[in-house]
Amino acid sequence: MKKLFLALAFALLFCQPVAAKTNYNVCFHSLDADVDGRMSKGEFLVAFSDGDTSVFDQADANHDGSVTHEEWEAYKEAQGFEDHE
Repeated sequence: MKKLFLALAFALLFCQPVAAKTNYNVCFHSLDADVDGRMSKGEFLVAFSDGDTSVFDQADANHDGSVTHEEWEAYKEAQGFEDHE
């Protein structure tokens, strides 16, 4: 029984889906859908449907609920992304 339990636990461990890493190295202008110069959290979620909203919160340096081009570029630079303005 112990071997069966270990075999099942081992199988379940390796059957977990692999989390795809979201690529946030994206040009700001492709994220600002309404072209108002700010990316809202809604625009972020449309662009990164599998994304982590904590990334948006980190990029929103002044915590005003939107991310400007400058904030997005600063976030990408801090993460070591290449510049793709």
